[in-house]
Amino acid sequence: MMAESNIGLFILLIHFPVTLSKTFRGAVYEHAVILPEERVTKVSRDVALRTMMQNLMVYQSQANIARQKNVDLLVFPEDGLYGMGFTRAAIEPYLEYIPDYETDPWNPCENPVKYPSTEVQFFLSCLAKNNSLYIVANVGDKQLCNKSDDPKCPVDGHYQYNTNVVYDKTGKLVAKYHKVNLFYEFQFDNPVNETLVTFDTPFGKFGTFTCFDILFHDPAMRLIEEKGIRNIVFPTAWMDALPLLAAVQFHSAFAAGMKINFLTANIHRPRSKFQGSGIYTPLGALDFYYNDLTDNGKLLIKDIDILPEGQTKHARNISSKENDQYSESMIHTRSDYKKVHQFKALVFGDLFNFESLLNDSGIITVCHNRLCCHLEYESNGAMNDDLFAFGAFDGLHTFEGRYYIQVCALLKCKHNTHHSCGGPTKASRTVFQNIHIAGNFETNYIFPEILLTNQEKLELPPIGKWRYNESGLDMTGLDYPLLSASLFSRVYSRDNSSLRCISNTALLISIICLLILYLH
Repeated sequence: MMAESNIGLFILLIHFPVTLSKTFRGAVYEHAVILPEERVTKVSRDVALRTMMQNLMVYQSQANIARQKNVDLLVFPEDGLYGMGFTRAAIEPYLEYIPDYETDPWNPCENPVKYPSTEVQFFLSCLAKNNSLYIVANVGDKQLCNKSDDPKCPVDGHYQYNTNVVYDKTGKLVAKYHKVNLFYEFQFDNPVNETLVTFDTPFGKFGTFTCFDILFHDPAMRLIEEKGIRNIVFPTAWMDALPLLAAVQFHSAFAAGMKINFLTANIHRPRSKFQGSGIYTPLGALDFYYNDLTDNGKLLIKDIDILPEGQTKHARNISSKENDQYSESMIHTRSDYKKVHQFKALVFGDLFNFESLLNDSGIITVCHNRLCCHLEYESNGAMNDDLFAFGAFDGLHTFEGRYYIQVCALLKCKHNTHHSCGGPTKASRTVFQNIHIAGNFETNYIFPEILLTNQEKLELPPIGKWRYNESGLDMTGLDYPLLSASLFSRVYSRDNSSLRCISNTALLISIICLLILYLH
């Protein structure tokens, strides 16, 4: 029995050599994707390959740099080989059949002729093997089907999937994930019965999902809670949606809220607001890239602490005693509750209750439906130049997606008018010395966001300048002017509630009412 145990241990050591290191070296590349000339009409496979090879050559140059820097794992963005905006027919020449790596093991670099028309997989596999690193990339998967066997088979006889692939240091395909939550991607199909995708490395177990997936319970929360995954690789094509959903802002908040390492690679097309990549940890951003003044991408490389597998404890705001203090019933009994500086304004389609900050320091509590939000703040005394407002929203978000959120947000208003609060802006002159935000959220899925600005360039606070725990979000001694500080939460259990009957008509009515209010 002892001999069998030793043999098993020996095999394990061969597969994953023992490392005493407490870190691994991760990299993400924000890629200025080279787009094809035609994305509406179908082109030949040769034409499609020419475009993809142009992008792959850029990948190769970055992988070479990563090898020289002793990188262990490199992440490339979603849609990085061909871009977006395709019709279903037009994307087809860019797709390749990708086998099930568990039932049909394959190393494309070592066996390139096993499947026809798999040039992209061959290139990526060899990129991983020749540079001795894990490669994470986003490609298109084409799976044939037949109506006689599969009633859901599309009329063109195959499924098309937005797909993440992972190759290990030998070039072997070790993971394939089909994106579940598509964002207006009519060229792709939604997968049915998609499994949670993880892969093992000598420096820990990783999971993967893609872009819009981050806003939904499946697969993101199942990976973290059911599988105990603490490292996520995240190809994305994320369009900034200020004031609460800029890429670097929300992705860093997700890592902090879920207590994970989060490696995010975005495409770089700043003229279309696609930008923002980073290497994020539970304590904050190790590094990030945000530059809307250049068309160039960038490679980020950092040593990242290896986190042990296992369930994380989410910080939940706030204690029951504080909940009583900030309950809506108590707030409404205050004689000064309804003042002229309280108002409503739209934030990315959601109608928030707001209260403006009138002094350089103070305490504010604002409620909306069942959520009450509490703010304590102290600024540097320059607030006369800026209008800030503190707001609350508890409801079903219906603009560019449908999902239930509860949000407490301190925002710099776009202009010095109430109705501009919630509009996108990168301009602020007010530096806050201290901020504390808390709320009586009904969910544990809370993401602490802090977004600063440096001459209209988005910045994140350095590690050590802020903390997030059960008492709330605290910031001290920020170096740059503030754009927003918020607790953005998801109430997954209410995504399918009766409130789903709310339509965009209700949003339109809200907008009309606001216009009437402000015009009078």
